[in-house]
Amino acid sequence: MRYFNNLYKARYILMNLVSQDLRNKYRNSVIGVGWSLLTPLGLVVIIGVVFSTVLGQPIRDFIPYLFSGLMPWLYIVQCADGGTGAFISAEGYIKQTQTPVEIFPVRVAAGAFINFLYSLIAFSAVYIFLKPEKYGINMLPIFISLLLLLLFGIALSTISAVINTYFRDFGPLQSLFLQGLFYATPIMFPAELLNKPYVKWIYEWNPLYYIMDMIRKPLLGDPVYFTSWIVAPIFILTLFFIAIAIMTRIGRAITFKI
Repeated sequence: MRYFNNLYKARYILMNLVSQDLRNKYRNSVIGVGWSLLTPLGLVVIIGVVFSTVLGQPIRDFIPYLFSGLMPWLYIVQCADGGTGAFISAEGYIKQTQTPVEIFPVRVAAGAFINFLYSLIAFSAVYIFLKPEKYGINMLPIFISLLLLLLFGIALSTISAVINTYFRDFGPLQSLFLQGLFYATPIMFPAELLNKPYVKWIYEWNPLYYIMDMIRKPLLGDPVYFTSWIVAPIFILTLFFIAIAIMTRIGRAITFKI
């Protein structure tokens, strides 16, 4: 397939661009990449202390629950928001070289995924301190979950990049939509709080709930719901192949819209 062939041909350019983005992000910073560990950790501690009290959740349970939800959510937002400028910010590369355009949304997702892996180190350090007994065989599916999450990020970044290139007002609309989804998805609160006949549809019909469950449960050492293993991969792979189809159809014609 042309999409994958182009990614393979430009793999070294892609790796260099991602490496460059990470270096630029932490250039002249004293802590450097440590911010990828400290930022989610600090955010979780601040929010966790407050909301564990508001929701009446034991902090020893709530902090890991919140941490395992915020990490993938921040990755999703970075892919979606960063994707809106993937082609626009790479205008020089696209117009002055024959670099395959497919790599630029992947560049965004790959950089965000590396930051996500850094935050995963912080989570592991906290969780092994709070609940060492939870580490076991139930965590093994996380490798499948991470692969699917990466594909989801690439799909989001690609679709956002294409839409925003043709429709420049898409970025703010997407940000607003994601803010709404954040509160409609059990990230900071247990899904059981919405388990009432008249409100549980809020998460039952939300594919992000199943994606979050697919990531969160292995991180916490709990078995993933069977429904999540069905809904999440189908939704992610469908979106991923839609993104491939869009890029295959548009190709370098995107150059005339930048």
